[in-house]
Amino acid sequence: MAPKTLDPKYEIAIATPEDMEEVMYVLEDAYANDEVWWHMFEKCDKKEVHKWIMEVVMPRWLMPDITTYKVVEKSSGKIVGWTALASPWKYHTSTSPKPMTEDDKHHALSEDLPPWMPKDISMEGLGEFFRMLNGAFQYGYDPEKDYHRKGTMIHPDFQKQGLATALTAHTNAVADKTGDRTWAPARQTSHKMFKTMGFVDIGEVDHHTERWGGTRKNSITAIVRRDVAN
Repeated sequence: MAPKTLDPKYEIAIATPEDMEEVMYVLEDAYANDEVWWHMFEKCDKKEVHKWIMEVVMPRWLMPDITTYKVVEKSSGKIVGWTALASPWKYHTSTSPKPMTEDDKHHALSEDLPPWMPKDISMEGLGEFFRMLNGAFQYGYDPEKDYHRKGTMIHPDFQKQGLATALTAHTNAVADKTGDRTWAPARQTSHKMFKTMGFVDIGEVDHHTERWGGTRKNSITAIVRRDVAN
């Protein structure tokens, strides 16, 4: 099992709004070979996809309930990985330092189509992508009470160094301080890591990626949950 402590040549810090474009580039690189992501954007212009991510997807990561933790390579200052943790809305009341308004909550829960989409995006793939992101709801995830991981992305050049494990140890410690459970959608590339870090399988989302030439194994997003450490 990969070590839970971070190699000294890296550090974990909270990402700022100014970091978010670099964070999203890591997402694009890390997801490039994911069968759901690939099918969604296989016919799209990459620059238009990045513009869409920055204008439509990224703003959710800047809302009051989400903290993005970045892994930085100290020698270069480069962001090489990240995870985001949505904290329970019970900690974001009107009197808290970072309140979630009713409009914020409505936006976070909205199932409306994005206001614009890249040309030639696969609507079939887009639907499966949002099924992946929202899969925990059908198994009992409650944003008022629970934490939720919003992505765990490591740049391909920096994988297999325990960075995702270190990020998970970091966010597990955050959840342990408040005593709340954490949900995550786990693709096959991260499923084993989550299970070694105390998460258990609760359910799954089957994307049936075979219909566009994908594999049975990579059709599955596991829905995992970690309860409070005793």
